[in-house]
Amino acid sequence: MRRPIVLIPALVLLAVVLAAVAADLLAPYAPGFVDLRATLTGPGAAHPLGGDGSGRDVLSRLLYGTRSTLLGAVLATAVALLVGVVAGLLAGYFGRWVDAVASWVFNLVLALPAIIVVLAYVAVAGPGLAGTMTLVGLLASPSMYRLVRTATQRVRGEFYIDAARVSGLSDLRIVRRHVVPVVRSAIIVQAPLLFGAALLIQAGIDFLGLGEPGAASWGSMLNDASANVYRAPWLSIWPGAAIAVTVLAVTLLGNAVRDLLEDGPGRAPAARRALRPGPGTAAGESGGALLGIEGLTVSHGGRPVVDDVTLEVRRGEVVGLVGESGSGKTQTVLATLGLLPPSGEITAGSVRFDGTSLVGLPERELNRVRGRRIGYVSQEPMSNLDPCFRVGSQLTEPLRVHLRLSRRAARRRALDLLARVGIADPPRVYRSYPHEISGGMAQRVLVAAAIACDPDLLIADEPTTALDATVQAEVLDLLRSLRRERDMAVLLVTHDLGVVADMCDRVAVMRGGRLVETAATTTLFAQPAEPYTKALLAANPHNAAPRAPSGASRAPLLEVERLCVEYGALRVLEEVDLTIGEGETLGLVGESGSGKTTLGRAVLGLVPVGAGAIRFAGQALADRRTRARQIQAVFQDPFGSLNPAMSIRDILIEPLLAHGGHTRAAAGARISWLLDRVALPAGTAERRARELSGGQRQRVAIARALALRPRLIICDEPVSALDVSTQAQVLDLLVEIQRDTDVAYLFISHDLAVVRHVSDRVAVMSQGRIVETGDAAQVTTAPNDPYTRRLLLSALVPDPGEQAARRAARLALTAEGTT
Repeated sequence: MRRPIVLIPALVLLAVVLAAVAADLLAPYAPGFVDLRATLTGPGAAHPLGGDGSGRDVLSRLLYGTRSTLLGAVLATAVALLVGVVAGLLAGYFGRWVDAVASWVFNLVLALPAIIVVLAYVAVAGPGLAGTMTLVGLLASPSMYRLVRTATQRVRGEFYIDAARVSGLSDLRIVRRHVVPVVRSAIIVQAPLLFGAALLIQAGIDFLGLGEPGAASWGSMLNDASANVYRAPWLSIWPGAAIAVTVLAVTLLGNAVRDLLEDGPGRAPAARRALRPGPGTAAGESGGALLGIEGLTVSHGGRPVVDDVTLEVRRGEVVGLVGESGSGKTQTVLATLGLLPPSGEITAGSVRFDGTSLVGLPERELNRVRGRRIGYVSQEPMSNLDPCFRVGSQLTEPLRVHLRLSRRAARRRALDLLARVGIADPPRVYRSYPHEISGGMAQRVLVAAAIACDPDLLIADEPTTALDATVQAEVLDLLRSLRRERDMAVLLVTHDLGVVADMCDRVAVMRGGRLVETAATTTLFAQPAEPYTKALLAANPHNAAPRAPSGASRAPLLEVERLCVEYGALRVLEEVDLTIGEGETLGLVGESGSGKTTLGRAVLGLVPVGAGAIRFAGQALADRRTRARQIQAVFQDPFGSLNPAMSIRDILIEPLLAHGGHTRAAAGARISWLLDRVALPAGTAERRARELSGGQRQRVAIARALALRPRLIICDEPVSALDVSTQAQVLDLLVEIQRDTDVAYLFISHDLAVVRHVSDRVAVMSQGRIVETGDAAQVTTAPNDPYTRRLLLSALVPDPGEQAARRAARLALTAEGTT
């Protein structure tokens, strides 16, 4: 309310509403009172705004007309909101036939000529405010339906909606508690615009003479003014101004609310301050280094996130920059490239590339370096490819800008680049949009774009984090061969020590924004000097001892027989057989797209089963509530699986209250116990997901899975999004919980080291089939199936010597398979 753009239209609307409510007190005459002496007279003492063509007081009719006009607009808006929002929520959430039927009906309404329909209604039913504006609301409802349906469809795919289903919540409760709060902002923004349109339509209907005869309204006043436009032109000023001011105020208020919802609370970000080249940042040589970073300090909002970092990369060298999430790795890279967000600033230090200072360099000159001499591969390939343009367009643009190639030459070079990075069908990918290619292929496209102009330095920020083991190995092979043939330096940012062991000549370790250790790769892995580096190496699951076999026979808990799942014509699961015993952990591994997650979602009841059977404790699980009490889930994305609009307390208490058997006090006590069980402080309950770290969010997800005391938990890549030390803590927590509660796990992962650490048995999936099952130690060390052997050799290990041997064996196996 401190913002004038909000306050002024709000005050104007308040005045209009008060005028409508208090018309009986404010109006000097009744709306139908006629004084023939006042006919078409101008403003005066007896009639402050003059008289109309029938001798009625203009001010009185304006005040009474405000009431009927606003009532009509409110009625139409309410009908449009009620019909459009409810139908949009149901169609967007349930989809299938509900969506098909609702969309057909609303498309039909949208196709109707609105004016003709209103005229026909008035001709048949007669003029009437309530009936006419209700019809207008129905005709306007498709716009709200489409908006809410689209927003609901987007929300429906979120992990926290799946988590709510797994918790056994009813569909209507999920819509009310999880969907409506998210689409509410879109409704709030659209409603004022709909109200303004309804007010104009109401005025137009009365102006055409289709309203109630003799009733005071702004439209009927304009009708009278038009009949006397030459004798009393001022009559149109008052209702016209009222309509214009009200609609303008409503529109401005709607836009202001939209801006507030989008911007959110908080102060504007600090302006970025670029250091000017001076004695500390002047251009100069750095002992032959291609990239020299010296004393770099980066701050956000006055808080340093990178503190006095000094690092250099020589020509043809691969340097790894490692550390946990939040250690400052990416901020160091962004500062080097001049890509800090507006809130960030370089407060000290220098960045030199080939003897030229990059700090303080004008943007135009910096653009000549970026892309042309420094290539950049980011962490999320799909987020860095523009969905509106084809892959070929995004590859040829830098070639034409930096190398001044013709369109034909740029296309030819782009196709050569796609072939060089290992894409089997370059013309097809060249013509494709980003959503039409896989994640691994998108990462190859980014590599092709980064090397398009033959850069001297390639900066790769977590280039393999989101990829499975085999694709990860292929991307690293690609980077290695490109570095060798082009003598290109590489700065590789990662939290994966296996990537470092496979690729790097030297390693720099960051913690809390500072460099704590720099050494040659072999030295760092053999003799780490800093306790923090030793802790990182010890936390790697490859260095953890395999799980000791229990030796005890277990009664079957989950049995999957000949399970088939199809998406349209595509069969994702093909006659899958699986058994999990009481208190057992079965690891499920495979590449992306092998069907691992689909199998887990089928067990959870989140995807329809085409054929086969799923039995739990010897019985079929018929309904959602029964399944929720027995089977729960921990999803891959800890942030996406927690509703951002709800507090942690509300997230955890919801399944307890939905299933009954708990008073609110008992549920609160259960929440406190759960938070303590997963080692989170009591104050966590009042916070929201965005206020927690990745590890804390995953602990909350584990607590939610434990809330209903299930006997089986589906863990779908529960640690893949976490750095190595947080990963170790979450894995230890899962093992400890299983030891205390005897809960069984289906542990889905693409990381064989993680699976070996936590699993009793391992099943391997490929192309929707189980290709191998056995004891964890046997499958992860001496597999029988060639596919499993390739997975094992593709997995990176934090030991340069062993990793080199694995790489050679994998390449030999690949060559053997091709021959």
